Amino acid sequence: MEKDQSCPHCGEKMDPIETPLESSWGGEIHYVCFNDECCYFKNSWEALESQGVAGTGYRCRMDPRGACGPLAVWSSEALKNKVCRNIQESSE
Repeated sequence: MEKDQSCPHCGEKMDPIETPLESSWGGEIHYVCFNDECCYFKNSWEALESQGVAGTGYRCRMDPRGACGPLAVWSSEALKNKVCRNIQESSE
């Protein structure tokens, strides 16, 4: 059974990315909301700034088990080049 890969914050379809092999995720496919208008992403910059973390925001990330959490980004374009187009096209 395939999990719903929609962002729980904005409802947009999330894009697959392959995590680095050397990371704790070990190359798993995770899904990320790259909607620049998503409230989770838009509000993240100010939320982190208020905690003393400047120049960083986050996007919603879903792991293969369906659990969501933040994925740190340094710009609105960060990690968009990591989208796995072949996985995205095969799921449509």
